[in-house]
Amino acid sequence: MQTYLIAAYIIAWLAICLYLVILAMRIRGVRVELAAVEELVREQQQQEKEL
Repeated sequence: MQTYLIAAYIIAWLAICLYLVILAMRIRGVRVELAAVEELVREQQQQEKEL
């Protein structure tokens, strides 16, 4: 019975770690998209100032 508990514990921690890795990748993607949007806004504001 103890081996099942150890296996369940290991599986639970692997699942948590996998979830955190996936979450970190998604956050990195959102940051990249946000930087692109910020750059587009800056460019648009510069164009409006030039007019």
